[in-house]
Amino acid sequence: MRVIIGGAGEVGRGVANALRQEKRSVALIDPKPSAINESQSIDSLLVTGSVLSRDSLLRAGISDAEIIVMATNNDEINLLACAFAKRVYSEQVGDRNAAGLTAIAVISNPNLMNTDRGAGPLERWSRADHIVCSSDEIVEQLAAGLLAPSIDEILAFGDKSWISAVEVTSKSALIGVKTGEVSNIFVDIPSIYAISTGEEGGRLTDGSEIIKEGDVLVFVSRSTSQFSQITKAVGRVDPELPEKPQVAIFGATQFGNKLAKHYLKFGSEVVVIEPNLDYANELVGSKIGMNKRLDVIHGDPQDEDLLRELGIDQQDITIAALNDDNLNIAISMRAKDKGVSRTGLLLKDRALVEAVQRIGLTRPISRRLVTVTSILKSIHMNIPGAYQSIPTLPEIISMSATLSADNNLVGRTISDAENKIGSRIVMIEKEDEDGVLNVLTPNQVETLEMSDKIYLFLEKTDLKRVEKSLEN
Repeated sequence: MRVIIGGAGEVGRGVANALRQEKRSVALIDPKPSAINESQSIDSLLVTGSVLSRDSLLRAGISDAEIIVMATNNDEINLLACAFAKRVYSEQVGDRNAAGLTAIAVISNPNLMNTDRGAGPLERWSRADHIVCSSDEIVEQLAAGLLAPSIDEILAFGDKSWISAVEVTSKSALIGVKTGEVSNIFVDIPSIYAISTGEEGGRLTDGSEIIKEGDVLVFVSRSTSQFSQITKAVGRVDPELPEKPQVAIFGATQFGNKLAKHYLKFGSEVVVIEPNLDYANELVGSKIGMNKRLDVIHGDPQDEDLLRELGIDQQDITIAALNDDNLNIAISMRAKDKGVSRTGLLLKDRALVEAVQRIGLTRPISRRLVTVTSILKSIHMNIPGAYQSIPTLPEIISMSATLSADNNLVGRTISDAENKIGSRIVMIEKEDEDGVLNVLTPNQVETLEMSDKIYLFLEKTDLKRVEKSLEN
Protein backbone atom coordinates (compact mmCIF):
# COMPACT_ATOMS: atom_id res chain seq x y z
CA MET A 1 0.00 0.00 0.00
CA ARG A 2 1.40 3.39 -1.02
CA VAL A 3 0.72 6.36 1.24
CA ILE A 4 1.39 9.90 0.00
CA ILE A 5 1.96 12.56 2.66
CA GLY A 6 1.63 16.23 1.78
CA GLY A 7 3.90 18.19 4.10
CA ALA A 8 7.33 17.03 5.27
CA GLY A 9 7.27 18.93 8.55
CA GLU A 10 7.53 17.27 11.94
CA VAL A 11 4.04 15.76 11.67
CA GLY A 12 4.52 14.47 8.13
CA ARG A 13 7.91 12.96 8.96
CA GLY A 14 6.48 11.37 12.11
CA VAL A 15 3.73 9.66 10.13
CA ALA A 16 6.19 8.59 7.44
CA ASN A 17 8.54 7.04 10.00
CA ALA A 18 5.70 5.11 11.63
CA LEU A 19 4.45 3.79 8.30
CA ARG A 20 7.92 2.73 7.18
CA GLN A 21 8.21 0.71 10.39
CA GLU A 22 5.04 -1.05 9.22
CA LYS A 23 6.83 -1.78 5.89
CA ARG A 24 4.48 0.46 3.91
CA SER A 25 5.54 2.40 0.82
CA VAL A 26 5.62 6.16 1.51
CA ALA A 27 6.07 9.33 -0.57
CA LEU A 28 6.57 12.79 0.96
CA ILE A 29 5.77 16.05 -0.86
CA ASP A 30 6.95 19.47 0.31
CA PRO A 31 7.86 22.71 -1.51
CA LYS A 32 10.68 23.56 0.91
CA PRO A 33 14.11 22.06 0.11
CA SER A 34 14.99 22.31 3.82
CA ALA A 35 12.06 20.05 4.76
CA ILE A 36 13.01 17.57 2.05
CA ASN A 37 16.62 17.56 3.31
CA GLU A 38 15.45 16.81 6.86
CA SER A 39 13.50 13.84 5.47
CA GLN A 40 16.55 12.21 3.83
CA SER A 41 16.93 9.69 6.66
CA ILE A 42 13.45 8.27 5.97
CA ASP A 43 13.44 5.44 3.45
CA SER A 44 10.75 6.99 1.27
CA LEU A 45 10.22 8.78 -2.04
CA LEU A 46 10.85 12.54 -1.62
CA VAL A 47 9.23 15.03 -3.98
CA THR A 48 10.03 18.74 -3.91
CA GLY A 49 6.83 20.47 -4.98
CA SER A 50 3.33 21.61 -4.05
CA VAL A 51 0.45 19.36 -2.99
CA LEU A 52 -1.63 21.43 -5.43
CA SER A 53 0.65 20.52 -8.33
CA ARG A 54 -0.46 17.79 -10.71
CA ASP A 55 3.18 17.05 -11.55
CA SER A 56 4.09 16.59 -7.87
CA LEU A 57 1.26 14.12 -7.33
CA LEU A 58 2.20 12.16 -10.43
CA ARG A 59 5.86 11.97 -9.35
CA ALA A 60 4.72 10.79 -5.91
CA GLY A 61 2.82 7.91 -7.55
CA ILE A 62 -0.78 9.03 -7.09
CA SER A 63 -2.10 6.31 -9.43
CA ASP A 64 -0.73 3.60 -7.10
CA ALA A 65 -1.74 5.30 -3.84
CA GLU A 66 -4.43 4.03 -1.50
CA ILE A 67 -4.15 6.81 1.06
CA ILE A 68 -3.15 10.46 0.86
CA VAL A 69 -2.55 12.56 3.99
CA MET A 70 -2.55 16.34 3.73
CA ALA A 71 -0.51 17.57 6.70
CA THR A 72 0.79 20.99 5.66
CA ASN A 73 0.64 23.86 8.15
CA ASN A 74 -2.33 25.42 6.31
CA ASP A 75 -5.80 24.04 7.09
CA GLU A 76 -7.44 25.44 3.96
CA ILE A 77 -4.76 24.01 1.67
CA ASN A 78 -5.14 20.61 3.32
CA LEU A 79 -8.88 20.57 2.65
CA LEU A 80 -8.54 21.80 -0.92
CA ALA A 81 -5.66 19.43 -1.66
CA CYS A 82 -7.79 16.39 -0.77
CA ALA A 83 -10.27 17.30 -3.51
CA PHE A 84 -7.47 18.05 -5.97
CA ALA A 85 -5.69 14.76 -5.25
CA LYS A 86 -8.89 12.81 -5.83
CA ARG A 87 -9.42 14.62 -9.13
CA VAL A 88 -5.93 13.72 -10.35
CA TYR A 89 -6.31 10.14 -9.08
CA SER A 90 -9.62 9.67 -10.91
CA GLU A 91 -8.07 10.94 -14.14
CA GLN A 92 -5.15 8.51 -13.86
CA VAL A 93 -7.00 5.32 -12.96
CA GLY A 94 -10.40 5.95 -14.55
CA ASP A 95 -12.18 5.84 -11.18
CA ARG A 96 -14.66 8.69 -11.48
CA ASN A 97 -15.48 8.86 -7.77
CA ALA A 98 -11.91 8.12 -6.63
CA ALA A 99 -13.28 5.36 -4.44
CA GLY A 100 -9.89 3.67 -4.32
CA LEU A 101 -8.18 6.63 -2.65
CA THR A 102 -8.74 7.58 0.98
CA ALA A 103 -7.99 11.25 1.68
CA ILE A 104 -7.13 12.53 5.17
CA ALA A 105 -6.98 16.25 5.98
CA VAL A 106 -5.20 17.54 9.09
CA ILE A 107 -6.56 20.78 10.57
CA SER A 108 -5.39 22.71 13.61
CA ASN A 109 -8.37 25.07 14.00
CA PRO A 110 -11.30 23.21 15.61
CA ASN A 111 -13.63 26.14 14.82
CA LEU A 112 -13.66 24.96 11.21
CA MET A 113 -15.57 21.89 12.39
CA ASN A 114 -18.13 23.90 14.34
CA THR A 115 -21.50 23.45 12.60
CA ASP A 116 -22.71 26.82 13.93
CA ARG A 117 -19.65 29.03 13.37
CA GLY A 118 -17.47 27.04 10.99
CA ALA A 119 -17.83 25.01 7.82
CA GLY A 120 -18.58 21.64 9.39
CA PRO A 121 -19.27 18.88 8.82
CA LEU A 122 -16.25 19.14 6.54
CA GLU A 123 -16.45 15.61 5.14
CA ARG A 124 -19.69 16.46 3.33
CA TRP A 125 -18.12 18.94 0.91
CA SER A 126 -14.31 18.82 1.13
CA ARG A 127 -13.89 15.30 -0.33
CA ALA A 128 -11.74 14.45 2.68
CA ASP A 129 -12.73 11.02 3.99
CA HIS A 130 -11.32 11.74 7.45
CA ILE A 131 -10.67 15.02 9.25
CA VAL A 132 -7.93 14.92 11.88
CA CYS A 133 -8.15 17.63 14.54
CA SER A 134 -6.42 16.42 17.68
CA SER A 135 -7.16 19.34 20.04
CA ASP A 136 -9.56 17.33 22.23
CA GLU A 137 -7.14 14.40 22.49
CA ILE A 138 -4.31 16.77 23.47
CA VAL A 139 -6.34 18.31 26.30
CA GLU A 140 -7.58 14.91 27.48
CA GLN A 141 -4.07 13.43 27.57
CA LEU A 142 -2.59 16.41 29.42
CA ALA A 143 -5.35 16.53 32.04
CA ALA A 144 -5.12 12.78 32.69
CA GLY A 145 -1.33 12.94 32.98
CA LEU A 146 -1.53 15.64 35.66
CA LEU A 147 -3.55 13.30 37.88
CA ALA A 148 -0.46 11.11 38.32
CA PRO A 149 2.66 13.07 37.33
CA SER A 150 5.07 10.34 38.44
CA ILE A 151 3.73 7.97 35.76
CA ASP A 152 6.02 8.48 32.78
CA GLU A 153 3.34 8.20 30.12
CA ILE A 154 -0.46 8.14 30.24
CA LEU A 155 -2.40 7.57 27.01
CA ALA A 156 -6.14 7.30 26.35
CA PHE A 157 -7.24 3.84 25.24
CA GLY A 158 -10.88 3.67 24.22
CA ASP A 159 -13.54 5.80 25.89
CA LYS A 160 -12.76 5.32 29.58
CA SER A 161 -9.54 3.31 29.77
CA TRP A 162 -5.91 4.30 30.01
CA ILE A 163 -2.47 3.00 29.10
CA SER A 164 0.20 3.78 31.70
CA ALA A 165 3.93 3.28 31.10
CA VAL A 166 6.17 3.71 34.14
CA GLU A 167 9.71 2.79 35.17
CA VAL A 168 10.28 0.57 38.20
CA THR A 169 12.28 2.29 40.97
CA SER A 170 14.58 0.74 43.56
CA LYS A 171 11.81 1.13 46.17
CA SER A 172 9.31 -0.98 44.25
CA ALA A 173 7.82 -4.03 45.92
CA LEU A 174 7.52 -5.62 42.47
CA ILE A 175 11.26 -6.26 42.07
CA GLY A 176 11.82 -10.01 41.78
CA VAL A 177 8.11 -10.70 41.12
CA LYS A 178 6.84 -12.31 37.91
CA THR A 179 4.62 -10.07 35.77
CA GLY A 180 1.77 -12.58 36.01
CA GLU A 181 1.86 -12.63 39.82
CA VAL A 182 1.69 -8.88 40.53
CA SER A 183 -1.99 -9.08 41.57
CA ASN A 184 -0.97 -11.39 44.42
CA ILE A 185 0.85 -8.45 46.05
CA PHE A 186 -1.38 -5.51 45.10
CA VAL A 187 -5.12 -6.15 45.10
CA ASP A 188 -7.06 -4.61 42.18
CA ILE A 189 -3.91 -3.41 40.43
CA PRO A 190 -4.25 -3.34 36.61
CA SER A 191 -2.55 -6.14 34.70
CA ILE A 192 0.83 -5.71 33.00
CA TYR A 193 0.67 -6.32 29.25
CA ALA A 194 4.06 -5.14 27.98
CA ILE A 195 7.55 -4.64 29.36
CA SER A 196 10.77 -2.99 28.25
CA THR A 197 13.98 -4.19 29.86
CA GLY A 198 16.35 -1.83 28.09
CA GLU A 199 18.58 -4.47 26.55
CA GLU A 200 15.80 -6.29 24.71
CA GLY A 201 13.45 -3.38 24.02
CA GLY A 202 9.68 -3.59 24.35
CA ARG A 203 7.74 -6.84 24.11
CA LEU A 204 4.42 -8.34 25.14
CA THR A 205 4.40 -10.11 28.49
CA ASP A 206 3.50 -13.78 29.01
CA GLY A 207 3.50 -13.66 32.83
CA SER A 208 6.90 -15.27 33.34
CA GLU A 209 9.08 -12.12 33.17
CA ILE A 210 10.83 -11.27 36.45
CA ILE A 211 10.56 -7.55 37.17
CA LYS A 212 13.81 -5.63 37.79
CA GLU A 213 14.70 -2.09 38.73
CA GLY A 214 14.71 0.08 35.62
CA ASP A 215 12.18 -2.01 33.71
CA VAL A 216 9.35 -0.06 32.06
CA LEU A 217 5.97 -1.68 32.70
CA VAL A 218 2.81 -1.00 30.69
CA PHE A 219 -0.51 -1.25 32.53
CA VAL A 220 -4.06 -0.89 31.23
CA SER A 221 -6.50 0.60 33.75
CA ARG A 222 -10.25 1.01 33.45
CA SER A 223 -10.31 4.30 35.33
CA THR A 224 -7.99 7.06 36.53
CA SER A 225 -8.59 5.92 40.12
CA GLN A 226 -6.15 3.05 39.53
CA PHE A 227 -3.24 5.42 38.85
CA SER A 228 -2.41 5.60 42.57
CA GLN A 229 -2.12 1.80 42.75
CA ILE A 230 0.33 1.84 39.85
CA THR A 231 2.55 4.54 41.38
CA LYS A 232 2.58 2.77 44.74
CA ALA A 233 3.52 -0.54 43.11
CA VAL A 234 6.55 0.87 41.27
CA GLY A 235 7.78 2.77 44.34
CA ARG A 236 6.71 6.30 43.45
CA VAL A 237 4.59 8.81 45.35
CA ASP A 238 2.47 11.65 43.98
CA PRO A 239 1.39 14.57 46.18
CA GLU A 240 -2.29 14.57 47.08
CA LEU A 241 -4.58 16.39 44.68
CA PRO A 242 -7.80 18.00 45.98
CA GLU A 243 -11.05 16.82 44.42
CA LYS A 244 -11.51 20.33 43.00
CA PRO A 245 -7.97 21.65 42.46
CA GLN A 246 -7.04 25.28 41.93
CA VAL A 247 -5.72 25.64 38.40
CA ALA A 248 -3.71 28.43 36.75
CA ILE A 249 -3.57 28.35 32.95
CA PHE A 250 -1.15 30.56 31.03
CA GLY A 251 -2.61 31.38 27.64
CA ALA A 252 -6.17 31.98 26.41
CA THR A 253 -5.32 29.99 23.29
CA GLN A 254 -7.61 27.33 21.87
CA PHE A 255 -5.89 24.80 24.14
CA GLY A 256 -5.90 27.08 27.16
CA ASN A 257 -9.62 27.71 26.74
CA LYS A 258 -10.37 24.00 26.33
CA LEU A 259 -8.36 23.22 29.46
CA ALA A 260 -10.23 25.92 31.39
CA LYS A 261 -13.53 24.42 30.27
CA HIS A 262 -12.35 20.95 31.33
CA TYR A 263 -11.44 21.97 34.87
CA LEU A 264 -14.50 24.20 35.33
CA LYS A 265 -16.67 21.21 34.47
CA PHE A 266 -15.22 19.39 37.49
CA GLY A 267 -15.78 22.29 39.88
CA SER A 268 -12.26 23.75 39.98
CA GLU A 269 -11.36 27.39 40.51
CA VAL A 270 -9.54 28.45 37.34
CA VAL A 271 -7.50 31.54 36.52
CA VAL A 272 -6.28 32.23 32.98
CA ILE A 273 -3.38 34.65 32.41
CA GLU A 274 -3.15 35.98 28.85
CA PRO A 275 -0.66 38.60 27.54
CA ASN A 276 -2.79 39.44 24.49
CA LEU A 277 -5.72 41.73 25.37
CA ASP A 278 -7.84 40.59 22.42
CA TYR A 279 -7.50 36.93 23.38
CA ALA A 280 -8.32 37.73 27.01
CA ASN A 281 -11.44 39.70 26.02
CA GLU A 282 -12.54 36.94 23.67
CA LEU A 283 -12.43 34.40 26.52
CA VAL A 284 -14.33 36.76 28.85
CA GLY A 285 -17.04 37.15 26.22
CA SER A 286 -17.38 33.41 25.55
CA LYS A 287 -19.83 30.98 27.16
CA ILE A 288 -17.34 29.83 29.79
CA GLY A 289 -16.40 33.45 30.49
CA MET A 290 -19.61 33.83 32.49
CA ASN A 291 -18.60 31.10 34.94
CA LYS A 292 -18.11 32.56 38.43
CA ARG A 293 -15.21 30.19 39.10
CA LEU A 294 -13.22 31.57 36.16
CA ASP A 295 -10.93 34.59 36.50
CA VAL A 296 -9.26 36.01 33.37
CA ILE A 297 -6.23 38.27 33.82
CA HIS A 298 -4.56 40.29 31.09
CA GLY A 299 -0.87 40.47 31.93
CA ASP A 300 2.66 39.20 31.44
CA PRO A 301 2.93 35.53 32.52
CA GLN A 302 6.51 36.20 33.70
CA ASP A 303 5.69 39.28 35.79
CA GLU A 304 6.84 38.45 39.33
CA ASP A 305 4.43 40.93 40.92
CA LEU A 306 1.52 39.44 39.01
CA LEU A 307 2.50 35.89 40.00
CA ARG A 308 2.81 36.96 43.62
CA GLU A 309 -0.60 38.64 43.54
CA LEU A 310 -2.03 35.55 41.87
CA GLY A 311 -0.61 33.34 44.63
CA ILE A 312 1.09 31.01 42.19
CA ASP A 313 2.56 28.96 45.05
CA GLN A 314 -0.97 28.16 46.25
CA GLN A 315 -2.06 26.65 42.92
CA ASP A 316 -2.46 22.86 42.73
CA ILE A 317 -1.89 22.78 38.97
CA THR A 318 -0.30 25.18 36.48
CA ILE A 319 -0.45 24.67 32.73
CA ALA A 320 1.48 26.66 30.13
CA ALA A 321 -0.59 26.65 26.93
CA LEU A 322 0.84 29.58 24.96
CA ASN A 323 1.97 29.22 21.35
CA ASP A 324 5.67 29.68 22.21
CA ASP A 325 7.53 26.52 23.31
CA ASN A 326 10.37 28.39 25.02
CA LEU A 327 7.98 30.64 26.92
CA ASN A 328 5.94 27.64 28.06
CA ILE A 329 9.09 25.97 29.39
CA ALA A 330 10.18 29.15 31.21
CA ILE A 331 6.75 29.60 32.81
CA SER A 332 6.59 25.97 33.95
CA MET A 333 10.10 26.10 35.43
CA ARG A 334 9.19 29.22 37.39
CA ALA A 335 6.00 27.59 38.70
CA LYS A 336 7.94 24.50 39.75
CA ASP A 337 10.55 26.65 41.52
CA LYS A 338 7.73 28.28 43.47
CA GLY A 339 6.50 24.93 44.73
CA VAL A 340 3.78 23.88 42.29
CA SER A 341 3.85 20.07 42.22
CA ARG A 342 1.94 19.58 38.97
CA THR A 343 3.24 21.63 36.04
CA GLY A 344 1.79 20.81 32.65
CA LEU A 345 2.88 22.39 29.38
CA LEU A 346 2.10 22.06 25.71
CA LEU A 347 4.93 21.89 23.20
CA LYS A 348 5.00 21.79 19.43
CA ASP A 349 8.48 20.32 19.07
CA ARG A 350 8.53 16.61 19.92
CA ALA A 351 12.27 16.67 20.57
CA LEU A 352 11.77 19.07 23.49
CA VAL A 353 9.53 16.69 25.44
CA GLU A 354 12.35 14.37 26.55
CA ALA A 355 14.61 17.32 27.44
CA VAL A 356 11.86 18.93 29.50
CA GLN A 357 11.22 15.68 31.38
CA ARG A 358 14.91 15.49 32.28
CA ILE A 359 14.79 18.89 33.99
CA GLY A 360 11.89 17.73 36.15
CA LEU A 361 8.79 19.36 34.64
CA THR A 362 6.02 16.90 35.27
CA ARG A 363 3.81 16.68 32.21
CA PRO A 364 4.98 17.98 28.83
CA ILE A 365 2.72 17.03 25.92
CA SER A 366 3.80 17.26 22.29
CA ARG A 367 0.91 18.54 20.20
CA ARG A 368 2.54 17.18 17.06
CA LEU A 369 3.09 13.72 18.52
CA VAL A 370 -0.60 13.44 19.45
CA THR A 371 -1.49 14.60 15.93
CA VAL A 372 0.73 11.90 14.41
CA THR A 373 -1.11 9.26 16.46
CA SER A 374 -4.49 10.66 15.37
CA ILE A 375 -3.43 10.45 11.71
CA LEU A 376 -2.28 6.85 12.14
CA LYS A 377 -5.64 6.01 13.67
CA SER A 378 -7.36 7.37 10.54
CA ILE A 379 -4.99 5.45 8.28
CA HIS A 380 -5.92 2.22 10.05
CA MET A 381 -9.67 2.86 9.81
CA ASN A 382 -10.16 -0.38 7.88
CA ILE A 383 -10.28 -1.75 11.43
CA PRO A 384 -12.56 0.88 13.05
CA GLY A 385 -11.68 1.50 16.68
CA ALA A 386 -8.90 2.79 18.89
CA TYR A 387 -5.30 2.93 17.67
CA GLN A 388 -2.44 4.05 19.88
CA SER A 389 1.31 3.81 19.59
CA ILE A 390 3.31 3.91 22.82
CA PRO A 391 6.31 6.25 22.49
CA THR A 392 8.05 4.71 25.51
CA LEU A 393 7.80 1.27 23.86
CA PRO A 394 7.85 2.00 20.11
CA GLU A 395 7.78 -1.72 19.33
CA ILE A 396 4.23 -2.05 20.76
CA ILE A 397 0.88 -0.89 19.33
CA SER A 398 -2.55 -0.97 20.92
CA MET A 399 -5.79 -1.15 18.96
CA SER A 400 -9.38 -2.29 19.14
CA ALA A 401 -11.93 -3.95 16.86
CA THR A 402 -15.58 -5.02 16.99
CA LEU A 403 -16.21 -8.64 16.06
CA SER A 404 -18.75 -9.41 13.35
CA ALA A 405 -20.72 -12.65 13.18
CA ASP A 406 -18.34 -14.21 10.63
CA ASN A 407 -15.10 -13.26 12.38
CA ASN A 408 -13.10 -16.38 13.20
CA LEU A 409 -12.49 -15.23 16.78
CA VAL A 410 -16.18 -15.52 17.69
CA GLY A 411 -16.78 -18.51 19.97
CA ARG A 412 -13.13 -18.78 21.03
CA THR A 413 -11.78 -18.46 24.55
CA ILE A 414 -9.47 -15.53 25.30
CA SER A 415 -6.34 -17.69 25.35
CA ASP A 416 -7.36 -19.42 22.12
CA ALA A 417 -8.04 -16.07 20.43
CA GLU A 418 -4.69 -14.69 21.62
CA ASN A 419 -2.87 -17.68 20.17
CA LYS A 420 -4.79 -17.31 16.93
CA ILE A 421 -3.84 -13.66 16.33
CA GLY A 422 -0.55 -13.54 18.27
CA SER A 423 -1.59 -10.61 20.48
CA ARG A 424 -2.63 -9.89 24.06
CA ILE A 425 -6.33 -9.11 24.61
CA VAL A 426 -6.47 -6.59 27.45
CA MET A 427 -10.16 -5.61 27.63
CA ILE A 428 -13.51 -6.63 26.21
CA GLU A 429 -16.60 -4.43 25.87
CA LYS A 430 -19.83 -6.43 26.07
CA GLU A 431 -23.48 -5.41 26.07
CA ASP A 432 -25.66 -7.07 28.69
CA GLU A 433 -29.30 -8.06 28.24
CA ASP A 434 -30.42 -4.50 29.07
CA GLY A 435 -28.16 -2.97 26.44
CA VAL A 436 -25.70 -1.62 29.04
CA LEU A 437 -22.09 -1.60 27.87
CA ASN A 438 -19.69 -3.24 30.33
CA VAL A 439 -15.89 -3.13 30.18
CA LEU A 440 -14.50 -6.48 31.30
CA THR A 441 -11.06 -7.92 31.90
CA PRO A 442 -10.04 -11.13 30.08
CA ASN A 443 -10.52 -13.29 33.20
CA GLN A 444 -14.16 -12.15 33.35
CA VAL A 445 -14.96 -13.49 29.88
CA GLU A 446 -15.35 -17.15 28.95
CA THR A 447 -15.78 -16.84 25.18
CA LEU A 448 -15.87 -14.03 22.64
CA GLU A 449 -19.21 -13.26 21.03
CA MET A 450 -20.51 -11.34 18.06
CA SER A 451 -20.48 -7.52 18.65
CA ASP A 452 -17.84 -7.79 21.38
CA LYS A 453 -15.27 -5.02 21.11
CA ILE A 454 -11.81 -6.32 21.94
CA TYR A 455 -8.84 -4.15 22.92
CA LEU A 456 -5.44 -5.64 22.33
CA PHE A 457 -1.69 -5.10 22.40
CA LEU A 458 0.50 -6.34 19.58
CA GLU A 459 4.03 -5.97 18.33
CA LYS A 460 4.35 -3.49 15.46
CA THR A 461 5.89 -6.12 13.19
CA ASP A 462 2.66 -8.15 13.46
CA LEU A 463 0.33 -5.27 12.57
CA LYS A 464 -0.55 -6.30 9.01
CA ARG A 465 -1.23 -9.90 10.00
CA VAL A 466 -3.37 -8.91 13.00
CA GLU A 467 -5.34 -6.38 10.93
CA LYS A 468 -6.12 -9.09 8.40
CA SER A 469 -7.38 -11.38 11.17
CA LEU A 470 -9.62 -8.64 12.58
CA GLU A 471 -11.12 -7.41 9.30
CA ASN A 472 -14.83 -8.09 9.13
